[in-house]
Amino acid sequence: MADSDHITTLPALSRRDLLGGATVLPIGAADARRRGASSDPVLDLFQEWRVLDAELDAWQDDWQKKEGVLLRTVGIPRVLVPVPGEAEPVSACELAEIDELLEDVPGTDELRQRLHHEFEAHRRRWEIAAAAIGLGPVEEHVNHAWDRWDALTETIWQTPAGSLAGIAAKLAMVLSAGQSRCDDEEFPWPPLRSVLADLQRLGKLPDSAVSTSR
Repeated sequence: MADSDHITTLPALSRRDLLGGATVLPIGAADARRRGASSDPVLDLFQEWRVLDAELDAWQDDWQKKEGVLLRTVGIPRVLVPVPGEAEPVSACELAEIDELLEDVPGTDELRQRLHHEFEAHRRRWEIAAAAIGLGPVEEHVNHAWDRWDALTETIWQTPAGSLAGIAAKLAMVLSAGQSRCDDEEFPWPPLRSVLADLQRLGKLPDSAVSTSR
């Protein structure tokens, strides 16, 4: 699982792109809902986790759509730096990159200043467009949701399960967060799916109760 670093406005795979998929609540939790509580605290926490996981997906989808609009209409803030010895100009996405590319090239002070101005102008266009479509508040929601997701996930790991359904919930979460897809053949996912199937069989859990399909 990747760390919950703050989302940036650069084109990159989000952490949710690396997750396996939503997990279906194990059997026993539906009865717990009707009772208002469960004898297994993991199942109650897992209920919260699923709601938060869905909320996080929704916020990240919104963020990715908005950033996609910016990438298509404004483009990543950058400039092309003519570097001696290079056949093509080199793309720089930070002011420091401009200086680094030209630091050993004498007589480039005027060029650096021009490229700095061009980059700052491009970055201002990005920021104005981002504000116009409300990207900032969505980023804040995503970051806040990730903080809560990480904290709740850690709480679940530290909470002893009180039933086979609770153990299955924990294992299903591991599969959901770790697999690139539900049939990932990389180790250790096939053995872990086998363990989950054993829990399903011993606990008489239905297929839908332990599904980790994307």
